[in-house]
Amino acid sequence: MRLKQVSVTAAISVVAGLTTATVGLTGSAAWADSTAALPLSHYAHLLVDTAHQHLFFSQGAGSTGIVVTDLAGDPVTTLTGEQGATGLALSPDGSTLYAALADGDAVAAIDTATLTESARYATGTGSGPVSVAVAGGKVWYGGTVDGRGAVGSVDPAAAEPVATPQSVMANWPSAPQLATGGGVLAAEETGPGTTDVATFDVSSGAATALTHMGVSGGPTTGFRVTGDGKKVLLATSSDNVLRAYRTADMETANPSVYYVGGTPSAPNSLTLDTDGTIAVGSTEGSAPGVYLYAGSQLAENYVRLPSGTPAPDGLMWGGDGGTLYGVTQDASGAYTLNVLSAPKLTDTQLALNLSGYAVPTRQFTLDGSLTTKGFVPAGAELQVTRDGTELPDATVGADGTFSITDTRTDEGTYSYQVSYAGDAAHRAATTSLKLGVSRLPTNVDYPVVSSAKPHSVVFTGSLSSVDFRTFPQGTGLQVSRTNEDTHETVQLPSVTVDPATSEYTVTDAPDTAGRFTYRVSFAGDAEYQPSANEPSLIVSPYTPALTLKAPATATRAAALTFGGTLGDAPYPAGETVAVSRTDPAHTTTPVTWAVPVGADGKISVKDTPAVGGANTYTVSYPGDAAHQAAGASATVQVSRAATAVSVTSNESTYTYGATAAVTAHLGTTYNSRTVSIWATPAGGKKTLVKTAAVDSKGDLRATYRLTRNTTFTASFGGDYRYAPATATHAVHDRVNIAEKLGSYYTSTKYGPVTYRVYHHTVKPQVSGTVTPDKSGQCMRFQAQEYYNKAWHTLTTSSCFSMAAGSVGATHLSLTNAVGQKFRVRTEYVAGAKDTTNVSTWGGWLYLTVRT
Repeated sequence: MRLKQVSVTAAISVVAGLTTATVGLTGSAAWADSTAALPLSHYAHLLVDTAHQHLFFSQGAGSTGIVVTDLAGDPVTTLTGEQGATGLALSPDGSTLYAALADGDAVAAIDTATLTESARYATGTGSGPVSVAVAGGKVWYGGTVDGRGAVGSVDPAAAEPVATPQSVMANWPSAPQLATGGGVLAAEETGPGTTDVATFDVSSGAATALTHMGVSGGPTTGFRVTGDGKKVLLATSSDNVLRAYRTADMETANPSVYYVGGTPSAPNSLTLDTDGTIAVGSTEGSAPGVYLYAGSQLAENYVRLPSGTPAPDGLMWGGDGGTLYGVTQDASGAYTLNVLSAPKLTDTQLALNLSGYAVPTRQFTLDGSLTTKGFVPAGAELQVTRDGTELPDATVGADGTFSITDTRTDEGTYSYQVSYAGDAAHRAATTSLKLGVSRLPTNVDYPVVSSAKPHSVVFTGSLSSVDFRTFPQGTGLQVSRTNEDTHETVQLPSVTVDPATSEYTVTDAPDTAGRFTYRVSFAGDAEYQPSANEPSLIVSPYTPALTLKAPATATRAAALTFGGTLGDAPYPAGETVAVSRTDPAHTTTPVTWAVPVGADGKISVKDTPAVGGANTYTVSYPGDAAHQAAGASATVQVSRAATAVSVTSNESTYTYGATAAVTAHLGTTYNSRTVSIWATPAGGKKTLVKTAAVDSKGDLRATYRLTRNTTFTASFGGDYRYAPATATHAVHDRVNIAEKLGSYYTSTKYGPVTYRVYHHTVKPQVSGTVTPDKSGQCMRFQAQEYYNKAWHTLTTSSCFSMAAGSVGATHLSLTNAVGQKFRVRTEYVAGAKDTTNVSTWGGWLYLTVRT
């Protein structure tokens, strides 16, 4: 569509389109096709006379003329003498323009061909008509009668046309606005907080009232009756929707509202085309414009009007079925005509995006879409250019998508433009995309280290890119190693990237431990940018295990050889281990020598041990650049001859507290004649009794006081040629029993023996106390009588459990005892659990009985 410039202040751009197939509002980039400054001091109403190529602009009360322009807004003339011209209407044949003269109390008839007034119909003094409509063969006007709103009519075909009030609204304080359609006349008057609407059937020429009702708040900024006469449409500046009511009863119609963009959209003008298309002006925000509806309650196009805010009652369709005229007012108060030559065309939008990445030498795809309200122009050809150079056309698919493929060999920024020429139902559209074609960034990922030892550094990483594609076979990475201690850098063999996994593995064999930085770099190619990573590794020295395989025993003075192994080979040439040997002859100053280490870590220790006993070999490796120090030891028991050791005592059983004489005897030895005698009391600790060299007979004597059963041990510690030897000897120890007779009245002697004397009525008491403490254990008593020149046992008691303090006691019952001699004693009976002492009899206590 070619745009026409008609005003130096007008902005020119593409007009938004209209569709009938979708719902919902989308932002449009379309503006008015042309604009023109209007020579108006005020604005009241617009009327389009397509047949005569004129536009009429009334300016309301206080004005004296009607401005006439051509359809582009260029001035034609001003009809003067039309006092307070406000509402305008055109006769059905288009020959006459009717104007309500608010200051002239009349309706003027103007010949549209000659642009002269042909008649004037007085409406009564003070009637001040503000609106006019033509229906039912009459001209209807809205004015006042005696200060009340009224609707009147004029029959211009009458011989003497006279303006006659038809209906006076007693509660309307001002003149109503009128609208007609389908033989219905509607009148509205905005009162405080309420809009009153009255409807009439005027199809016959007479006004038959249909309904009268208050419907919504005001003030009203747009008021129309649909072409079929069934609906009244109301726009108010305090609302954010256009509302619809039934003319028959003023109940809400279906649909009841047309959404106008949300709060605060403030719809302020309204016009209906003959095909039912609704245009509603809005003062919404910083982008005022016009919403268009074609059968849906959701706006299907939105046209911006940058020249200003739509004026109240400032929209009107032209008679050509497509052009919309609108009057706007800017912040300075100036008025502008906006001509929208094809607002009903459906808007189309083109979108273009890169699918994936645009990489040199690699074909890439631009995905696009054509969206519109209604059916998609499937199969339409889109013109494509790159930096102004034509590329093959793209075809719109059934879903509105299309694609463009291209290949660039060089990096750079390229401008792609896609254009749609439009068709009979869709508006043309263009979109562009600035596309940067560049190599993709890559990343040499930080590796995972599986080994960091001298001679064995292994780590695995990956080469990645943002497109997640695998790299081609043979893609290589350069590798170098820098010793951070010596700052020496060594170039290593390159590694290849596995095309299946994008992984690489670096294997290296540094000679020493230390801190190393490896640089792994990708040089890049036609599709990918270079990248690198520099992982730092601490290569720790090996901690080798030293194992020795020495025999458990060896023969003295015979050759001995055993091997060993240092782990974590290899080892540098010339390395040695230190070998030391300790034995009974070298306990503080070991014998030492060096043994070479093979490259495989093997060692061989050779010796001829001259001293018998434990020979301990200690092998030590001092470490090298790749290995920490290591050591191990092994003990070999070198053979020695046997010698004889014995131990004896002067008794086998001792009284409590007696001293035992113990003798140890040592046989033949080489360089040691020392023997130790030990005593181990039952239940006690082993203690040293004596250590000394034996005498010339091989004997060592010692004494030991006994209170318990005791085991004596004689031990020889061995010498260079004779092995250690031990012998044991066990002796027993009795307890001490303190005995006592009680309840006697005197003593007497028979020979050297003292007897205790008892009356025949007394039962003698016998008690015993055992040392050491044997409380709870067994004590027995035995009684004997002397007759026939001998002692005869009368009785031996059963066990008495000794009380606390290790004391036992009993009484003797003697019969025919007068003049007889008796003796008693106690016995400690060692139980099975008593290992410390043996059973012991106490001494005899003597007694006699008298009358």
